[in-house]
Amino acid sequence: MNVIRLCADRKRMICKKSNSRSQQEIGFAFFANPCPNGDIRGSKTTISILISLQTLSETPNIQASFLGQIRLKLPANIAFAEELADLLNISRDSAYRRIRGETLLSIEEVTLLSNKFGISLDALLAQTSETVMFHVRQVSTTGFTFEKYLESIKGNLETINSFPDKELVYCAKDIPIFYYFPYPELAAFKMFFWMKTVLRYPELENKKFSSSHVSGVLKGIGDKIWSLYSKIPSTEIWSDETIIVVIKQLQFYLECGLFEDSKSYKVILGQLNDMIGNIRHFAEVGSKSTKPGEQGGAFSLYKNEILIADNSIFFKMSDKRVAFLTYNTFNILSTSDPSFCRSTEDHLANLINKSSLISSTAEKERSKFFNRMEKEIKLAEEHLEE
Repeated sequence: MNVIRLCADRKRMICKKSNSRSQQEIGFAFFANPCPNGDIRGSKTTISILISLQTLSETPNIQASFLGQIRLKLPANIAFAEELADLLNISRDSAYRRIRGETLLSIEEVTLLSNKFGISLDALLAQTSETVMFHVRQVSTTGFTFEKYLESIKGNLETINSFPDKELVYCAKDIPIFYYFPYPELAAFKMFFWMKTVLRYPELENKKFSSSHVSGVLKGIGDKIWSLYSKIPSTEIWSDETIIVVIKQLQFYLECGLFEDSKSYKVILGQLNDMIGNIRHFAEVGSKSTKPGEQGGAFSLYKNEILIADNSIFFKMSDKRVAFLTYNTFNILSTSDPSFCRSTEDHLANLINKSSLISSTAEKERSKFFNRMEKEIKLAEEHLEE
C-alpha cells in the first residue's frame, strides 16, 4: 500500500508520495498552519492527513478537482479565468497557470476560494471511487432559515437559467414546490405547514393557519421562483400518489382544528384544483405557458405506475450536471460529482423509459391521470361535510 505524506512550507501546500526510493509531487493539500521543516508528524497546530492509495495513477489531481468544483458553480456567461483572477487579485495569465496546474494554489488562495464557493477540502482530499462530496442545505429556525432556503432555490434556478442549453428533471413524490406560488392561499398554507409542523418555528407554535402569518417577503421570493421555473425546459415524473401529500396535510390541519377560518380549507382546495388544471394545460400543449402568446419552458410529463420514493432533482446545464437529493422533507444534498451524476442521469433515464409520456400526446391517458387527481380533490372537499 502506498502512502501520501503531506508536507508544507510557509506559502504552498504540496502532497508527496513517499517510499524508500523516491518522492513524487502529485497535488496540493490544505493545512491550518505550516510546521517546522515541513515535518507534520509531531505538530499539534497542523492538520495532518495520510492518504492511502493502491497506485499513484489512481490518485486524483486534487487542485484540478478543486478548481473544477468552482467552475461548476459559475454561471455559463462568466469566464472562469477572469473570475479567478479577480477573486485572487492576480493576472489572467497567473490564473491560467493555476488552472493548468503549473502553479500551486497558496493556503490563502485555497481558503478564500473554499469559503467563497462553499467547497469542502476534506472531501476533496479523501475522494475515492466510494466517496462523493455533497453540499448540505439543512433548514432550521436559525442559520439557514426557511427564507434562505427559498433564496437558495431562486439562486439555483437563476444559475440554470443562465445556460442556453438546459433542462431540469424532477422525480416528484410531492407536487414540485414551484407550482404552489402562483396560488396565494395554497402557497401560504404550504409555507406555514413547513415552518410550523416540520421546522417547528417557536413563533408559530400556538398559531393556527392564516395567510397573514406568512410574510410578504416569503411570498415575493416564491413569485420569483415560479417566474424562473416557468421558463426552464423541464421533464417531470409523477405518480397517482403525487397529489396525496398536500391533501393529507390539509386534512390533518382540518381534523386538528388548525385553521383560523374553516373557509380556508375549501379556498385552498379550490386553488389546488386550479393548479392541477393549469398543469393539465401545460401537459396538453407541452409548455409552461399560462397566457396566450407567452413563451414558457418546454414541459414533458411522465406517469409512473411505481410509487416514487423521494423528490429527486437533476440539472442539465450544457456539459455540466448537478444532482439534488432531498431528505427530512426538504433538506437538500447536492453534488456535481461526475460519477454520481452519471449514475443519477442513468437512473432517471431508466425511470422515464418505464413511464408513460402523457404530455403533448396520449390524450386518453392524460385525461384519466388528471381526472383521478381532481377526484381526490373532490373527495377532500366532501371530507369537510362529514
